[in-house]
Amino acid sequence: MQNQVSYKPLPFFFVGKAVTNDRIGSYVSQKHSILSNAIGKPDTKSIWYSKEHLTKLLEEIEHAGGDGIRIHLGMYEQGHEFQGQLCLVMNTTRELIVGNNTYHPDIVLENEADFAERSTLERDVIVFPGDDPISARKKDFNFGSPCPPLCDPPPTEIG
Repeated sequence: MQNQVSYKPLPFFFVGKAVTNDRIGSYVSQKHSILSNAIGKPDTKSIWYSKEHLTKLLEEIEHAGGDGIRIHLGMYEQGHEFQGQLCLVMNTTRELIVGNNTYHPDIVLENEADFAERSTLERDVIVFPGDDPISARKKDFNFGSPCPPLCDPPPTEIG
């Protein structure tokens, strides 16, 4: 009797190591230094989100009857601990069909029917490694760990 091995196909968005490294390298060599010079400190190269964060985001898309997310490039405001650095701002989207065109506009939570009730409820707290659990800040969908300054040690090959 033979053992059958079932493999899961790669996701449709897989581009491979070479393309990934090329895109990251192009950003670092062509834009990162310009942005870093403009703000006077190393700008963000990457942003890490936990599995829990992404799961909660998917739950929010489902709750809102959404069809996806739009990721905007943004910048942390004056007074923020990462002031001036690049950040990602995620908006859930909902399909809108107008005539023969399909659009995916951002869902503005403040405009949703349940916003008043939801805004009074206590938010989940996500405690990241190194955070003090007692005074951990509440993290919303747009909080990730920007690198720099919150960089992991250099990765090692797995497998």
